[in-house]
Amino acid sequence: MSYWKGLMIAVAIDLVWIMGCPLVATEPVDAVRVEELNVIGNLEDSFMEHLQEQPTDVDAMAKLADLYMRNGWHEAAIGPLARALQLDPSRRGLWSALDTAIEKSGRAQMTDTQLTEKAARFVEAVEMRGHGC
Repeated sequence: MSYWKGLMIAVAIDLVWIMGCPLVATEPVDAVRVEELNVIGNLEDSFMEHLQEQPTDVDAMAKLADLYMRNGWHEAAIGPLARALQLDPSRRGLWSALDTAIEKSGRAQMTDTQLTEKAARFVEAVEMRGHGC
């Protein structure tokens, strides 16, 4: 098993444990949400670090977009999906996910130019991750 797969399995198990065990939740709801956001942030960081090393990993981009979508961050999901489709336009599931993200973000539609800009900003965000203030 590769390091990346092992890390993702460990994070998934932790995420299920933290979010899926209501009997253990003894903290106030706000503290639980903060912890959940910390877990999501750590997972996002893992994806971004992986994409810095492997910037053409379409599966990682799709998983990152799915993470955003599951948390209601539809606008944020558009960038990784647009970039993934630049790299592999034949994946129908990515097109479907992009359509859903655009619709749920409140936009009626997006032009190719807008999608290209979103993809470019996502690439910049990946490259700059860990180098900013």
